[in-house]
Amino acid sequence: MNKKSKPLINAVMFRVFTALVLLCTTILYIVVLGLAYVQYAGGIDIIYTDAVTHILVTIVIVMFIIGWFFSYTLYVGIIKPVYETLNIIAETVSSLLGKDSIDKEHIIYLNEFVANSLSQLNKSSLTNKINLSLNTESYLNKLSELMKQNEALISSKEKLANLVNELEEQQKLLELEKAKTTAIIDSIPNGLLVTSKDGNIFLVNQELEKLLDISTNNLLGKFIYNVLPYIEYDPISLNSTNNIENSHVLIKKINSFNYVSPDKKKNMTIENTYSHIKLNNDILGSVYILRDTTKEQATERAQKEFVSLASHQLRTPITSIKWNAEIIQTSKSIDEEVKLAANDIYREGIRMERLVNALLNLSRIDLGKIKFNTQEVNLNQYIDELISTMQSDIDIKNITINKNINFKGVIINDISYIDIILGNILYNAVRYTNVNGNITININKCKDIDKINIEIIDTGIGIPIPQQSQIFSRLFRADNAKNCQPDGNGLGLYVVKKLTELMNGSVWFESKENQGTTFFLELPIVINDKI
Repeated sequence: MNKKSKPLINAVMFRVFTALVLLCTTILYIVVLGLAYVQYAGGIDIIYTDAVTHILVTIVIVMFIIGWFFSYTLYVGIIKPVYETLNIIAETVSSLLGKDSIDKEHIIYLNEFVANSLSQLNKSSLTNKINLSLNTESYLNKLSELMKQNEALISSKEKLANLVNELEEQQKLLELEKAKTTAIIDSIPNGLLVTSKDGNIFLVNQELEKLLDISTNNLLGKFIYNVLPYIEYDPISLNSTNNIENSHVLIKKINSFNYVSPDKKKNMTIENTYSHIKLNNDILGSVYILRDTTKEQATERAQKEFVSLASHQLRTPITSIKWNAEIIQTSKSIDEEVKLAANDIYREGIRMERLVNALLNLSRIDLGKIKFNTQEVNLNQYIDELISTMQSDIDIKNITINKNINFKGVIINDISYIDIILGNILYNAVRYTNVNGNITININKCKDIDKINIEIIDTGIGIPIPQQSQIFSRLFRADNAKNCQPDGNGLGLYVVKKLTELMNGSVWFESKENQGTTFFLELPIVINDKI
């Protein structure tokens, strides 16, 4: 807005001023005509005297001048300031309504202009009796409120600008994190696929496209059970609202499947590792990692078949070595030194036989060739026979064996595999129990289920806590076990766990280093011989 004063007379004000002058002139003419009417109609002879004529003319001129002066003073003192004030207010408000925020500079100028205009009105002799204080105060209060609103609006605008800047910074950070995440996902050497809770695919990487020979457009936004039906999808656990906090709901699962590409050029075995996405005890979806294991499985199977073949071939020479060592030990015509050597050969032959048997059992498990030949087994009698096979080692260490067999019946199981399971656990107990130690064997029937519970408790070296999670792993031996007994293959407990699971049983343990170990076995009284 231009802050310069308005012209003294503008078009509207000129029309107002002219109207006032004409009004005064009209009044004078009415007075003159009134006097003339009195002269002619009333018969009073006063208008023709020179003195009266001069007086009348003088009065007319003076009244005309006074009327014009009065009109001009009214215009300049009241009408013009009030008009210009209202005009400035109207123009200012109209211009400000079209803007996003009220201009503080305009408001200050408007306030000063109104104050000056009112001051001029109060100085005018024609406005001494005009009381504008209430209207003026009300208007100024409104201006003050407008000023406060303007300041609050400007402050809000600044805060909004700051928020916009912060949002822009956050957007840049998000874009950076997105770029990092994309780079990481695309650098994964295996196929990656992520789905929502209902199975809708919303993320795949480039490696998955190469692996499956399927473009991203044919995967994104589709349901996994429609486009990839061979990938395991479990809507029950995903949609279950019960026991979400339990860890078993979110256990990582691994399965394999055979895959044929759409163009029939690829026929491979794919391993799928998947787990759920969890947030605040709610499952949001699943993550799938897929990799081609065709060559890996072929190599692994070849290794397992080689181990199986080698184990079978080694049993014959080991049996021959043991048999000849026994002949030398029992012959009366052979020197004692030779018999001592034969005894060492026999002992090593037994160790080799145990290793070969472990490898043979391992290969049978890996190749899925385990078959149970079930028969009745009297556990009380069997435990006595098992202990007798280790009696020499028990006597050497002066170990006390305690038996608490409360199950008097028989079980239906494969005696050869029961011998492997219980034999390995009891053999380890004897082997790692200190001199003058104790071993306790408890056998009880489980409540409410047709299973038996076997506990083998020793007072041996125990298992270090950091290594307890690996105790059933293939070829693993704890550090203190290696120091106590250097010879060992780390296959015994692995085979025990696999055979127990095949029998639909379970095995676990509790141990404290240097205090002993307790192994727990839970086996069905009658096993299914068709697995």
